[in-house]
Amino acid sequence: MPVKPTRSAQAAERTRAWREARRVAGFVKIEVWAPAACKPDILSAVQSIVVESARGPALKTNPHPPKGVRHMDSVIDTAWTIHSLRDALAESALVRPDELTATVIEGVEPVLLVTMHEFGDLPVYVSGGALQLVVSTLLWACDEQNDRAAFNEFLLKAQKIVPLSNFGITSVEGRDYYELMGEISSKTTLQTLVIELRTLADNAIAAASDLRESFEKSRVAAA
Repeated sequence: MPVKPTRSAQAAERTRAWREARRVAGFVKIEVWAPAACKPDILSAVQSIVVESARGPALKTNPHPPKGVRHMDSVIDTAWTIHSLRDALAESALVRPDELTATVIEGVEPVLLVTMHEFGDLPVYVSGGALQLVVSTLLWACDEQNDRAAFNEFLLKAQKIVPLSNFGITSVEGRDYYELMGEISSKTTLQTLVIELRTLADNAIAAASDLRESFEKSRVAAA
């Protein structure tokens, strides 16, 4: 019977696939040496350029938008529901071709599963009510993390350099997982929500690679 890969292994594979997809799409990794105090500002500026830009081979908007684009693309007066949000994401030209797939998971409180194809099919969940939407994704199990207490402190210190997202711990079937989440108004524009989805996915990839690597390096340096 094949062994089911751990979330850490899945995160590592998703990171590898994401990096390969970026190379194929014509992206390059850029390193910048700057004063440490400038790092949060630089990261925020780069993040805004990447997630909002319409330039580049994988960042162009759809030149043939689907018919029936909803008025909610600009300004909305009514709070989103999970079902109306699913429909809007499927119809809007704000979403790039093959960028994501949105599916409603029915239940007492429906949840929107957004599969981010440009990020290795990362699953992102949207839930909420009349006032607020919560956008989140699971990272890896807490018991798979080396030196968990020290890593938790490291995450708290890293919060301020991760734009639009917060780290947390949530329990799934009796097991604790690290979670990345963002909260936005239920009356936000669709454009803002799409940016939130892209930013959360990008931050999740960074958490699975850069943040964990930085933590391990800090452990080695402190040893």
